[in-house]
Amino acid sequence: MGDKQKYHEYVLMRLVRDLETKTTLCYVNDYPGVELKQLNKHAKKLGPLVNPVFGEQPAFFIDEGHFCPYRMVVYGNMKVAAKIDRVLDTWATWSGEGGRVTTSQGVFILEQRPGGPNMWTYRGDPYVPTFVVEIDKLSNEGSQLSALDGKMRNGYFQHGVQLGWLIDPRPDFQRMYEYYLDDNGDVQCSDNSAWRDLDGGDVLPGFKMRAPVLEMVLNQDSGSSSEDEVDLLCPAPRCNRQFRSYGASAAHAEWHREERSISKYLAKRKNS
Repeated sequence: MGDKQKYHEYVLMRLVRDLETKTTLCYVNDYPGVELKQLNKHAKKLGPLVNPVFGEQPAFFIDEGHFCPYRMVVYGNMKVAAKIDRVLDTWATWSGEGGRVTTSQGVFILEQRPGGPNMWTYRGDPYVPTFVVEIDKLSNEGSQLSALDGKMRNGYFQHGVQLGWLIDPRPDFQRMYEYYLDDNGDVQCSDNSAWRDLDGGDVLPGFKMRAPVLEMVLNQDSGSSSEDEVDLLCPAPRCNRQFRSYGASAAHAEWHREERSISKYLAKRKNS
């Protein structure tokens, strides 16, 4: 019984060491006998396990057979994440570029069709990542900049990512870093870390995230909407409908487009 207990403790310590040093997720089956509850109890006792790629890891969950770290949620994370999600999803829908937006633990991935050489899986489905955003502390105490820089260069971009942003939305510490591929295919980080407008460049043509839009979201009162003051008039001839949000206006414009398509189809069918 004593030898079994010692081996079990050895496996747990090996897992803890790997969680602090490995640049990839740890596979559950490589650590027989270690239960998730036991690992989280150990992490709670020691404090967050710090990894050079994943940063602070206060606790873990199991996903697709791997120990996955929970993220420490930074101020404004949920508000900024929700806004970027909406803007990016709208761009993906209306640009004709296709793809899908998924979010997990503050990460955004615009998926394109699977089939590339560097495929990942998300909940079991393969995809080729194009664009990612991480929202976290990027300066002062608890900064995750070094860990996230490594994650961008050695994780995301090695799996097909072409554009990446790091965003710190905290008041008085607001920063943004942009990662991209240069003409030689090497990962570069922009020297400009100021809080500013960012765009998708050649990777996501036409996509733009305005800094004032994020500020409006961060500063809005709970229960209110940053779009409350928007007053939009439908541009369609003789319509004159007014809308209080961009989403409602976009949906109405799509209704006009569909009605025009139906009219053309019916006219063509009638004359055929």
